[in-house]
Amino acid sequence: MKQSNKLETWGNEMTMNLNNILYQNIQASPYFKQLYELKTYHEVIDEIYNHVESLEPFLKGTTASTAFCLLYKLWTLRLTVKQINGLIQHTDSPHIRALGFLYLRYVCKPVHLWDWLEEYLDDEEDVQVQGGSRPVIMYVSPMENIGKMCRQLLTDQKWLGTILPRIPVPIARDIEQKLKERSQPPPQPRRESPTYDEPKIPSAERSLRREDEEREHRHSRSRSVDKPRSHRTRDYEYERVVSVTEDIEVLVAIVRIVVVAMIMIEKENMMMIDMNVVEVK
Repeated sequence: MKQSNKLETWGNEMTMNLNNILYQNIQASPYFKQLYELKTYHEVIDEIYNHVESLEPFLKGTTASTAFCLLYKLWTLRLTVKQINGLIQHTDSPHIRALGFLYLRYVCKPVHLWDWLEEYLDDEEDVQVQGGSRPVIMYVSPMENIGKMCRQLLTDQKWLGTILPRIPVPIARDIEQKLKERSQPPPQPRRESPTYDEPKIPSAERSLRREDEEREHRHSRSRSVDKPRSHRTRDYEYERVVSVTEDIEVLVAIVRIVVVAMIMIEKENMMMIDMNVVEVK
């Protein structure tokens, strides 16, 4: 096998990093023993296509499921990078793809998990993960599909009740940060206002235009001076004249009253003087 086509694995070479109880039940499974007859990668793929209907690790009690027996069978074949790509990109069955992702989660070096699964985080293909009378299906939805399965494999410590291999804390934090960055909307490009280049005008033409504008300005000012007053202006001025005239008339009347009063007072004073003179005589 070429070095570039060999998957870098880690952990327990014998158990495939499976939970000990699950590993022992796979080894004891009559179905798994029948799989000894399958010798090639393509034969196992056909077996998955024909018999896998769900992805839980156990059936009734602690009986190892068909899916996980075939998952461990794939491990015994020590799949190449090319074969794993064939699994996760398979078009015949989502369960073939799902077992490929589970294979990576169990044996791939954690530092390479993101590179393998990132491309499929938004995959919307349906996949049934639990069987029985009430099957659980990851269906076409932003959070419930093959993409969601890949996210769960990157972030969760369990898969349907069985413990997954532990991802080192620094790598887990890095994966969490990358997932957070993916969930953020991309920054909107800043819109720049269009710029229009003004046509260049010859200097002689500019001078003529300037003269025309000044002439037009003078005409407009002269028109505004000679413009006849509107009827509203005339009415307003008339009302002002009438108001002033009325005020003058009122003042004249008051003066007349004051003058008459003063004359009467003067007459009374004269009469009093005359009466005093008569009494003295």
